[in-house]
Amino acid sequence: MADSRFLKFFNYILLVEGSYSNDKNDKGGETKYGITKERARECGYKGSMKDLTKAMAEKIYEEKYYKARKLDQVRNDKVALSIFDFSVNAGRYGIKKAQEAVNKVYGKNVISVDGAVGPMTLKYLNEVNPAKFLMVYHNLQREYYKSLAKNNVTQNDFLAGWLNRVKVKENYLRNV
Repeated sequence: MADSRFLKFFNYILLVEGSYSNDKNDKGGETKYGITKERARECGYKGSMKDLTKAMAEKIYEEKYYKARKLDQVRNDKVALSIFDFSVNAGRYGIKKAQEAVNKVYGKNVISVDGAVGPMTLKYLNEVNPAKFLMVYHNLQREYYKSLAKNNVTQNDFLAGWLNRVKVKENYLRNV
């Protein structure tokens, strides 16, 4: 059974991810609740994406995003939620950009930027000043989205929504 912290994160993701989508220009392809068809299949789901249940989405998010990225071990809720959200939207880049943000906050490379959550990444995610980390991390998230749109014209349609996603997250985190 999911813990209350994860459920809070999951409910937040439902707010920003919406329901079913199948935009031909979306590199994620067919999705529901932000879960790609490819990820759903990896997790054993065989049905139509339109029929993916919230319960199945919850299970996928808990196992493949929250626990797999060791966000259950990140003590600060705001830091963990922010990384969870970006990881849902950008896969391993959510972790890579978190590692980059930690290094920027510390002003030197204290951890490897490899997308893996090892003991050093956890140590520094738990020691970093949350406010400074989030400011840097959200700016890196914006830069990431802008680079996607710049490097592939088909992604321009999504840029405003992606940037709004960061703004919504910042507002949400200010109020929790």
